[in-house]
Parts: sequence; structure tokens; C-alpha cells
Amino acid sequence: MDNNMFFTKKHEYWDEVIYAKTAETGIDTGDYKPVLSWPPLQTETKVIPKGYSVGGGYRDVAVDMVYMRDQPVTLRDGVTIYVDIFRPTDESKTYPVILAWTPYGKIDPPNNYDLYANRADMDKDQSCGLATFEGPEPDYWVYNEYIVAVADSRGSTNSEGAMPFLGHEEALDAYDCIEWLGVQPYSSGKVTLIGNSWLGVMQYFTADLKPPHLAAIAPWEGYSDIYRDVVCRGGIPGAEFLDAINQTLRLPEGIESLHYMLEKYPFINEYWAKDKRAVFTGIEIPAYFVASWSSCVHPYGTLRAWNKIASKDKWLRIHNRQEWIDQATPKYRDDLRDFFDYFLKGKGNGWPERTAKARVSLLDAFGPDVVDREEADFPIPGTDYRKLYLNGADDTLSYAKPEAEVKASYEVGANKDGQIQFRIRFDEDTNLCGYFKAHLFVSTDSGNDMDLFAYVTKEDSLGVANYPLMLGVDYMGAEARLRVSHRKIINAELHDWQHEHKTEELIEPEQIVEIETIFWPTGVVYRKGEILVLTISARELQMFEFPTPRLPTRNEGTHTIYTGGKYDSYITIPVV
Repeated sequence: MDNNMFFTKKHEYWDEVIYAKTAETGIDTGDYKPVLSWPPLQTETKVIPKGYSVGGGYRDVAVDMVYMRDQPVTLRDGVTIYVDIFRPTDESKTYPVILAWTPYGKIDPPNNYDLYANRADMDKDQSCGLATFEGPEPDYWVYNEYIVAVADSRGSTNSEGAMPFLGHEEALDAYDCIEWLGVQPYSSGKVTLIGNSWLGVMQYFTADLKPPHLAAIAPWEGYSDIYRDVVCRGGIPGAEFLDAINQTLRLPEGIESLHYMLEKYPFINEYWAKDKRAVFTGIEIPAYFVASWSSCVHPYGTLRAWNKIASKDKWLRIHNRQEWIDQATPKYRDDLRDFFDYFLKGKGNGWPERTAKARVSLLDAFGPDVVDREEADFPIPGTDYRKLYLNGADDTLSYAKPEAEVKASYEVGANKDGQIQFRIRFDEDTNLCGYFKAHLFVSTDSGNDMDLFAYVTKEDSLGVANYPLMLGVDYMGAEARLRVSHRKIINAELHDWQHEHKTEELIEPEQIVEIETIFWPTGVVYRKGEILVLTISARELQMFEFPTPRLPTRNEGTHTIYTGGKYDSYITIPVV
């Protein structure tokens, strides 16, 4: 059955979707002021000459470009969206089309790099000032004989309708836009998707529908299971990140509110499982994946998608910085161009033969990172998964299970530190890369649930921590989180670990429960004498500031970790 024909009907839950407005989100937004500036709708075609400057510190445009602004595209349900197109001036040829599908606004997006510390290390003179947020530089791609199309998604800026928040409904719209671009007179008939974050997530949902003109994808980081990766990681509700995104969008008719949908459906049902988790079996086209360790939302979902898509023509690169500066780095922009040249233009540049299937980075806060380490696959073949057992007697980790049963406890609640740490000093250089796992026996003396946050971090030989700084926030290393009542596991694949999240299994005070969960992956260099630190906490330690308050945790009294003897509490580390 053709996927697109099957999905022409709206999802069964769509009539129940709750919307939030830009000017009145319905949630406590503090001092937030809604975006009130809309660029005028202006359908026109003109030439932007080489050397043109938008001012404001941006570099000059590098090549003559035909600029087709606000081109209307009618979707299958009659809604009109608007697309900007940048193309070469030579009209005697056709060109592959690179599509950035965005909710942020294709013209002067209010969500931009200026919102982040030090502009997220993005110098203005890296850009010509015509690129959308998290999208491609038009003049670079036009210079290399591609067309860049940037679409305001449904409900964004001047595009009609109310905005879906990713998922199946939005993918139908992207499908229609791809097919429109594929038959334009300037198009070669080959279209690819590009971009990171939202622009990356949508690539999974869209590619699974198999638009006939979609020839490749290039997701530059993007979560792939909205419930498990973002709004309810480990069963702990946390929609603040997505609420913050909503407040940087131009939304004439509102946006699907995942904050309210989580209140309405706190457990996984068909809405979350079918509409908000990507399906990967239909993605058979070539794919260029990029991931990082440090993003607060993307790493696990990106690597899940990499592992699960059906395509055999897929490559992965895990970098050592934040997604935006990596995307703007000339070396990697050229690398992506070579991938597109091979699969969209048929250039015999030897891409498949000369490019490792996986390239990974290992972070080292006390020295230079390892970058682009070539591997045959990811997780790295031959990874040695070693158990480190917790010992509550001296707060250490060891390869041997302690014989004596010992409790390790910490108090939670107001004015309490609410954490405990275990350490091991490496006696030889050790590289860790991939998925860590936690297997613990825990209890609380008060309440009927526990929220656990666990981190694997690094100290130097003197016990001094030095975390890499990402977007003005310390990167705390591999992290796991779990609400104990959500401990039931339905899939234990390292790259697609799934707690069921369909019901709660509450606990009694002093009841000892066995839990197991996965850490988000990381890659770290440990030199001889340096220390691995496992922190178990009742609160999130890697904190980004959001305009809406975080939901309270379910923590009371004293938490206890049981170690040694019959309580084989341990973490598994991936040694490469």
C-alpha cells in the first residue's frame, strides 16, 4: 500500500488537539511578550546581485541569485503556505532542490542566534543574512548549483492554518511541498531536506511517507520520539523546552500545544505512539546524519533514527560542539555538499568508498577532543560493556561486586542537597563512547514515588571537575532520568530503550524496587588517574532557563540506594 494514500486522512486524535495562541498561550509565561511583527506578504521575483549586503555585520552575498519570494503552494486540503526560493540565474539548466521546512519564519525569524549566549558562537560574518534559523546559507548552495527553498510551515507567519507540532499531520504538508518543488521548471526533480532541530525532526516523519521526488535527507540533529525524548523523559513531565519554542514563533491561528496534550494524555496512547513518534521502516533513501552529545533534546533521538531507518545508504557524524556552529563549519558544509553531489547529481566523487559509515568525537575537558574518529558503525562494533558496581560503604565504583550489603542515602526536598556520588579512578587511559546503563535497587521512606536523575561526569586526577561549556551551560555528561512508577520496560535495545509509560506502578514507603534505565549516550576520554563520577540526584542538574516554571518532582523524605550482596546496583560503561 502506498504510504501517502494511507495517510491522506487526518490522525484520529487530531480533532482533540488543543491549541495555544502566540498572544495568549494559556500557560504562565511570566514577562513574555508575544511576537507582533509579521513581514508583509509579497510575492515577487528579483535578482539579488553578488556583493549585495543586508547590513548589520553580515557578509556580502557571494553569487548572483534569483530570489522568488512568497511563492504560494496549495496543500491537499486547500490551505496555502508560502515558500521562498533562491536559485542560480542560469535558466538553461535544472538543479536539485534543497528544502528547509521551518516553523520559525523564513524571513527575519524571531527565533535566532541572538537569543543565545555569545550568539551560540555564530559570528555574523559567517552568514549572508538571508538564511533561516537552523537552515542553509542560500548563496553557498546556489554557488554550487543547487536551489534552496525555504517553506513557512502551516500556521507560520503568513502561511494559512493552525500549526501542528511536528508529527504525521505536518509531514503530509511537507510531502505536498516536496512534490510541488519536484515538478517546477527549474527543478531537476530531485529534492532533499536539510536543517537541524525542528528542521531535522520533520525529515524522519516526512521521509517515511516516501514522497516520490524526495531523493535524500540530511537531519542535522533531531529527536524522534517526542514523548520519550522531550516532554516526558523517563516518565518525568517536562514540556518547558517546547513551551519556550512556541513563544518564539509567529502564529496567526495558534499551535498544537504539547503542554496541554501532556496534561490531557499523561501516559503514552495512540496520540503519542502514532503521531509523535517517527516511523523509520519507510526511510530507504540516502541519509546524512549529524548528532552531538551535548544537546538537551536531540542526542538519543537522532541516534535512534540513525539505527532504525531502513536505508543502507546512511552515514553518521557525531561532533563535539553545538549543532549550529557545526552546521556552519566550512569543512562539514563541504562534506554535506559532496554527499548531495553524489546522490542528487550523480557525480562520481567516491563518497561511499571514502567516507566512514560513522565518525565520532570524544570529549576531553582537560585536553583536545578526539574528532572524526572513523568507525564501521554505531554503536561502535566491539564495544566492551563493563559493569561498575556501587559501594555504599565508601561511595566508590568498582569492577568487583561488594560482598557486604550497604545502604547509601540522601535527603530530598526543601533546602536539601538531594544527591549522592560514587567514584572510580582509572588506572589506565580509557575511552568511553556510546550507551551507559543503570541497574539500581532503590527505596524512599516517604511518599509513593521517586524521580531519579543520574549523571556520569569527569574529574581530573586532583578531583577537580571541568565541564565543557555549551550555550553558556555546563555539559554534565551522560544523563539518565526515571520516575520509578514508570519503570516497566518494553524494549531494552540500547539505541531504542523504551519504558512503557502506559500506567503508573506506585510504591510504598520502604519498598525496595529494582530499576533499570539507559543514559543518553556520550563519548569521553579518561586519562590514567582521572576520575569517573556517578551522581544520583533528586533534581535535574543540567539546567537551562525557560520562561515557564518546571513541573515539580515526586520526591519526599530520604532516598536510599542499596549496594552489595544481593543488591547488585551497577552502571554499565561502554569502553572502546
